[in-house]
Amino acid sequence: MPVQGLCSYYNIGDAHLAVWSYPEAFPEVGRISNFLSFEPDIVSVQLDSKQLHLEPGQTVIPHGPDRELTVAEVLPHSKSA
Repeated sequence: MPVQGLCSYYNIGDAHLAVWSYPEAFPEVGRISNFLSFEPDIVSVQLDSKQLHLEPGQTVIPHGPDRELTVAEVLPHSKSA
């Protein structure tokens, strides 16, 4: 079961699934709705000309396709094609 909600993944150029977002995060974590997260091993992010890095203690946990979740696992009420 997803923890934050149903995630959307995006490609940037040749970087496959390099960005993800929760367009409609669950109410308990609603403040993350529509924010973007970047795979630090795939994408280099700069803000105001400064390179962003993970802060001490921050990690990126494998998610979605990395765990090979199926649509049926994410949305148990959906039907397989």
